[in-house]
Amino acid sequence: MTSVVEAEKKKLLDLLNGLILNEEAITFEDLEANARGLAAILAKSLTKADVDDVVGRITEMRRVVLDIGDGVVDNRTFEPWLAERKPNAELPRWDAYRQLLVNREWGPNVISKLDAQTDKIVELMGDPLKGGEWSRRGLAIGEVQSGKTATYVGILNKAIDYGYKIIVVIGGHTEDLRRQTQRRIDTDLTGIDSSYILENVSETSHRTRVGVGKNTSFGTHVRTTTRTDFGAASQRAGVVAIAGESTPNVFVIKKNAKVLSNLTTYLTSQGKNGRLSDPLVVIDDEADWASVNTKSEDNVAAVNKAIRRLLGSSRRNSYLGITATPFANILIDDELEEDLFPRDYIQALESPSNYHGIERFFGETANSGGPIRTEVNDCLAVLPFNHRRTARLDELPESLLDAMATFFVGTAIRRIRGGEAKPASMMVNISRFNDVQEQVADLVADAVDEFRRAILSEFGLSGSTTGESPEATRLREAFEREYSTEVAWQSVRTELLTSAPEVRVELVNSRTMSARNKRMNELSRDERTKEDLQPKIFVGGDVLARGLTLDGLQVSYFVRRAGAADTLLQMGRWFGYRPGYGDLVRVWMDPDVVDLFKYVAEVSEDLRSSLKQMNALDMTPSQFGLKMQRHPEAFMITAANKRQHGVEVQGDVNIHGARFESHSLSIKPSDRKRNLDAARALADEVTAIGAAADDRENKNVWVGVPADLVHRFFMGFRGHDSDIYFGAGTTGRHAQLAAYLSDAQNSDEWDVGFVSGSSDVVTLSRSLEFKSSVRNRMEPRAPTQVALGNRRVAAGNDLKNSLPRDLVTELEVGLKEGEKLAETALIRNLVVRPLLLVFALVTTPDSRKPPTLAIGSDDPLIAVLVAFPALPLDVEATIMQTKPTRFVANKVFVRANLGLPVTEEDNEDEDDQ
Repeated sequence: MTSVVEAEKKKLLDLLNGLILNEEAITFEDLEANARGLAAILAKSLTKADVDDVVGRITEMRRVVLDIGDGVVDNRTFEPWLAERKPNAELPRWDAYRQLLVNREWGPNVISKLDAQTDKIVELMGDPLKGGEWSRRGLAIGEVQSGKTATYVGILNKAIDYGYKIIVVIGGHTEDLRRQTQRRIDTDLTGIDSSYILENVSETSHRTRVGVGKNTSFGTHVRTTTRTDFGAASQRAGVVAIAGESTPNVFVIKKNAKVLSNLTTYLTSQGKNGRLSDPLVVIDDEADWASVNTKSEDNVAAVNKAIRRLLGSSRRNSYLGITATPFANILIDDELEEDLFPRDYIQALESPSNYHGIERFFGETANSGGPIRTEVNDCLAVLPFNHRRTARLDELPESLLDAMATFFVGTAIRRIRGGEAKPASMMVNISRFNDVQEQVADLVADAVDEFRRAILSEFGLSGSTTGESPEATRLREAFEREYSTEVAWQSVRTELLTSAPEVRVELVNSRTMSARNKRMNELSRDERTKEDLQPKIFVGGDVLARGLTLDGLQVSYFVRRAGAADTLLQMGRWFGYRPGYGDLVRVWMDPDVVDLFKYVAEVSEDLRSSLKQMNALDMTPSQFGLKMQRHPEAFMITAANKRQHGVEVQGDVNIHGARFESHSLSIKPSDRKRNLDAARALADEVTAIGAAADDRENKNVWVGVPADLVHRFFMGFRGHDSDIYFGAGTTGRHAQLAAYLSDAQNSDEWDVGFVSGSSDVVTLSRSLEFKSSVRNRMEPRAPTQVALGNRRVAAGNDLKNSLPRDLVTELEVGLKEGEKLAETALIRNLVVRPLLLVFALVTTPDSRKPPTLAIGSDDPLIAVLVAFPALPLDVEATIMQTKPTRFVANKVFVRANLGLPVTEEDNEDEDDQ
């Protein structure tokens, strides 16, 4: 009976969702009335409570929203065409795809905005019915694990509806990734399960309808399958002609020069004079991987050259790169017409509000008490970042065992919540070497056996903790530490008896992929579904780090680092959608890697902000160009050979619209006294001016402070000398940033604040007392240096609370539920005079993790945040001509804004190419 009820609830949900799909506003009463009316006719087994459950689910789905992303378009090459065609167009494939999304419980708001966004990109790709010879180049920027595939599949459904005839999806650089993409194309575009299409067998002899094909039949030539890529010797290649065909041809191929060449040879063999006239669209998934020319123009890299040749096989072609890490793509030389620079358009793909992305984990608004766990020193002690292939691991670090226990417990909680098994996984990524990964996988498998034995032998008994095994203790402590407010421990113990025996360990690397692919291909659909529901711990390295989706990823143990921002970001497999279990997600990683992720979050936000500004000014990629701020240390934007056409600009500090924090501090007694004296002198001077401003949450902010008082403060205050902004400059006396204070807009007067924390009171003058701020995460870097965690001095709402309350409230209008204002938005919109915030930092032993340094309120460490007003883009560009900052820019930006000579970096080999 339960299965009948669940089936009818699902049926009612789909019908109701489809019914209200285009209703922008519907009252709860109308929604409830529709649900009860439909249930009375089509779902008679459902009780009132069942119908209420469906209504609740629909209400939850409607809360998920999707915005249409910003983009830039070269209007010199763009000819609008969709508005004229759309009113009379039949879109059977898009309609079927939209219904599939309804069945998958996509929210109506999301489907509606996806419809608009795919319209926008399809139009930018070019009108497939336009005659003559044309080609277009574009780039869509999504986020890691954010549903980019769902977007480009929607684009392809519409592209075929409007007339594109040759569809090529470059679906990953490994066969496993290509097959993963092929399966998605099968269900979401062609409607044909390609695993039943075999070599030497007619396409019509045996085909199983899936996805969009279950209720609708399309004419599609499926030219690749989940079993076979497009090969030169493929005997199916000659079965169906291409040129002039009304039926579209769909290819899903590996990003491999030989495969690309095979396809190009096949297409050109059917065209007049070696070129087809049929409109061709190429979707390049993970477009920053291998597609960028990493060699010279005289010796083009193989994959890049092959993609260019593929596009040239048709007189009417459109290239759309898809990536979450576009840093290499925007550095492509825009002056080379045939290369893949997105000269015609760049479009940001926004993610639905229920997406858990880099901003949620590492952005300015990330919750400090969130899912990141940084206690991994025991792992680095036995397996440091720079370990060798021959490294030996005799036992698992305690922190990894804690993470495994968290996964066991979290999986049990998910089953208690949902009442059934759902895909659940854990990722262990601590080495790039296969040999080390094999050791880790063996040890993880042994640990799983130990956990399983403890659960089966002890958890069926009473709940007493007397005499429990170390594994049972670790599970209980993981529950108490991470999830104790969720459910009763006794319920988790009981559920673990069922779920724990199902946990499997799977090693995923270049050595195991072939056998893994073979085994997966031999499974029936039912067997694959059953296996997908088994909880799995995936152990691996770089193969896990790009493209591969780990369903139901709950726990990640990631003790790796990367030399470039794009590589690191792609390793974040924990980004994505976590419906019903987002609060159970946990990630273990080193604090320094957390800092790198925060930097990548800043770079990504700056890049999207540039798109907004370029769009507002009606600029194009070829007119304005893009720049990306360099990391203050050796961390790169992208690998050297991918940024060979980027320009390294070294120079002074660009202060406009930016904040700077003295996160590296000296603990020498003389330096601490000098800084404290400078803060006391500043406090005496600002309090003598008059009362603090009364329009801010921070009650210790003085407005319109004369600049000379701030300059005197910086004659005394300094960070550690290694700090590139607050360390000693060339004179060895003042902070380097002090030289740029007068360059700020409206710098004759400053706003100066003293930030009150949660610890003991600090007295800086007779008129000023405020509480010190606890910062226990101070890492010793040298005998006289400490570095603050995340390179941040400010915490929480410190900056926001120091700005005018009413203006902050105005800026918050329109934010989504739970969304916070980013500091970049606060600075660009509300900082009209330079702002100096002073902090008195202390440590406290009353915490879960005792500090490494004892600092009391009688002798606090003084630290500062400085924020400068932003400038209009044209003014900023003019200033940067004489005072360039340290960043990587493409040639367009350098030519248009700085007037600097273009010099290219030396080529370097890259292992992953």
